[in-house]
Amino acid sequence: MTESILQTYLNEQHIKTDVQENIDSLKKAVKDVNSYLTKRKVKEASIPFTLVALDLKVKGCDPVVQQVEKIIIKKWPAFKNSVTATKDKSTTYIRAVILESLSQLSKDDTATAALVWLTARDVIGHYQLGLEENEISGFLQELADRTEENGQAAWGISHKLQANKIKGAEISISAVKAAQIDEEALKVYLLDAMVHSAWSQQAGGGKNQHTQGQNNWQWPKFMAEHSAMGITEVVNSAISQQTKSISSFSTSIQRGLDAYFAQLQPFFEDLNTSFANSITANNKRCELLWWKQSLYSRLLNTSYRTLDPLNAAVGMALDLAQQVEAIYPESVDYLLRETLKDVHGEQAEEERLFTDWLKDSGSLHEDIQSALNEHAAGGDERKPLLNAWANVVQSSEATDFFTETGIDNKAKLTASDLAVWLFHGLQAKKLATDK
Repeated sequence: MTESILQTYLNEQHIKTDVQENIDSLKKAVKDVNSYLTKRKVKEASIPFTLVALDLKVKGCDPVVQQVEKIIIKKWPAFKNSVTATKDKSTTYIRAVILESLSQLSKDDTATAALVWLTARDVIGHYQLGLEENEISGFLQELADRTEENGQAAWGISHKLQANKIKGAEISISAVKAAQIDEEALKVYLLDAMVHSAWSQQAGGGKNQHTQGQNNWQWPKFMAEHSAMGITEVVNSAISQQTKSISSFSTSIQRGLDAYFAQLQPFFEDLNTSFANSITANNKRCELLWWKQSLYSRLLNTSYRTLDPLNAAVGMALDLAQQVEAIYPESVDYLLRETLKDVHGEQAEEERLFTDWLKDSGSLHEDIQSALNEHAAGGDERKPLLNAWANVVQSSEATDFFTETGIDNKAKLTASDLAVWLFHGLQAKKLATDK
């Protein structure tokens, strides 16, 4: 969706206000809802908020509706009067604010996107979307696409291992300058060593106090000592300059090698991650195939073939949720459906009234009842199928089920749909409680 949900609701006149100040107030309310839903201790609140946002028939007495209405009124004090004047439903404004909040949070967080999608995907078929169908369907489709993409990434087996490319090392070495002796400096030393000091002006140099004509050891001794000193100095100077030039090689080489080896650590880390991901994905698939072939319930320690359709459906959902991470590809849902169909054939696809399924809840295996009891939830807020069903199992009363879920009491469901819906609820619960 190129436009925000809030703007789309304004454009389509699902909510009617053309006062910029009021629109700004709604946007501020969205920020406050964002802040509330991102608090660590209330992450699970995203589930009832999602259910309220999608239900056009939600009542004004719903706790979530009242909570968000208070947030809006703080930003827009005349909210109730303004809505009454346009003959709109205040719940539409409230739902639009929640939808915009969920949309923003989902864009920033993969887990939130999956949580909202898992919560919405099954129940949405039981809600009447009316004129808002395009907006809501478009929003949910984006969530579905993102969740599937992330699920495929986590479960996909890469046939080509991914790792960063290593660039070649570029080592730049400047040319070595040939060592050159300073001829002029050497000439000065030699003249000073060989020429008599009295002739220095005429010869251009000379410091020897003796002459060859003396025919003794003094002149050659002075000449040899001072010549050796001069030659040594100019040669050492030339060698020193060449040494400096050569020493720069090691710096250039070290710099190039450092840059090259700096690439190796992330390369091998990425390669290791790629190996690990492929192995993990392969193990996940193998475990699920083993589960499907064995038809064995870890929870009940028995074969699914010994169970009736309801126990098999709920038991499979509970068992599968223990094996599958919260974000997974769509194909896992179909594996669940096919596994149930392997056991109960066409019975798995026979529709029954929700009321009939609820009546049979008392016959659920005691271990299944115990597992579901962990998901029982009090309060008046809207509840997903998992929590509402758990409440029925715990209390043996189904009177509140349809009020808690917003589902029509004449709605029908197959055993296959029930299994997948409960499985989605269990996966959403993981995301909502993950720290």
